Amino acid sequence: MTTGKVDILDIALADNDSHQPLIVERYDGHRSITDLAWWRRTPSAEPPADAFLTNWVSPHETAVDVGCATGRGLELLQARRANAFGIDTNPTAVDLAIHHGQRAFIANARTWALQTPVDVVLALGGGAGICGRLEDLREWLGHLTTWLKPGGRLIVTSVDWRQHGRHRAWVEAAKARGDYPGNVTLRLHYGEHIGEWFPWLWADPASLIESAATVRLLPRRTAVWGAKFGIELLHEGRNP
Repeated sequence: MTTGKVDILDIALADNDSHQPLIVERYDGHRSITDLAWWRRTPSAEPPADAFLTNWVSPHETAVDVGCATGRGLELLQARRANAFGIDTNPTAVDLAIHHGQRAFIANARTWALQTPVDVVLALGGGAGICGRLEDLREWLGHLTTWLKPGGRLIVTSVDWRQHGRHRAWVEAAKARGDYPGNVTLRLHYGEHIGEWFPWLWADPASLIESAATVRLLPRRTAVWGAKFGIELLHEGRNP
């Protein structure tokens, strides 16, 4: 078993002969499974549930896919005749995207500066969580608005922790501590490899919309599937 400073996603994507799942562990021990088959381009593999949100991008619009991974979302955008490229921090994922004919770059979306604004920024796969904590969401959204043309749009997804179902005890425990339940700490498992803990945000829709409004991002439309949701935010004018 290996633990600590290893890039679990890098190991998983490089393991082309394996059908092992990527496991996401929450700090309280709860685990969920992420199927990598679609990202590996396994024939007949189903795309993630939020892939349909690429249909919100119109033909000929310019777009950047934040956390593009192996470029599958870019392929969907290409099929819609959008002019899109992606960024990701994972070198193996970016190499795979480029190998399959997509424009992708290694970059950290939290610090990267886009020189030429685009029509649409997409942060799917729970991309709202990249900022790590609710108190950092406003700054994160504000940074993304600097990538947008006037009237540009941000399409982002998250997990609505309020739809807790069997996670009620976890939510109530967070509230009892005075914590925002969507401020979670996660780590990844793949086979015998275990990554480091990292902060992630599951922002409920109301909190996301409230933070977005402070940087002049206004809700245009939403989609909900289970406890997850996607929202398209329209940027009006300059940041305050």
